[in-house]
Amino acid sequence: MPTAHERSPDLLQELYSTGLLVGMLVDEELERIGVPQQLFSFLGWVATLQPVTPGTLAAETGLPPTTIRDHVRRLVARGDVGKRPNPADGRSYFLVLTARGQRIADRGWPAVVAAHGRIAANLDRPPADYLAAARELRRAVRRALDEPQQA
Repeated sequence: MPTAHERSPDLLQELYSTGLLVGMLVDEELERIGVPQQLFSFLGWVATLQPVTPGTLAAETGLPPTTIRDHVRRLVARGDVGKRPNPADGRSYFLVLTARGQRIADRGWPAVVAAHGRIAANLDRPPADYLAAARELRRAVRRALDEPQQA
């Protein structure tokens, strides 16, 4: 019979905590340079994937569609993101950064770079080694979520 430690989901605990800590570090850097922290990461996903549908954002971020809609509503109201028609699906739309949203993303990028540098300075291996593993884990989690649940 496995011990309690062998049964514990150490990897999941580490990933969850790491995500929270990364958020804290980036938020600290954003605050230091005076960039709004609220929804910055989500804005970054739009910047990276644009033009992007809400469905793709949900798949990439892991956020539920209702949260995606709330974030989109706030970012559109703030003037950071605009909606464009999706010619392939009249019920959907594409999100793109507005000039204002692009300025925020550009202003905030140095905070992301600074946070990355702070982390990289404390790693035993090159950051690329961890990136490959993180992407592999993300794909594995995505596949696990897509699998039908057993009763």
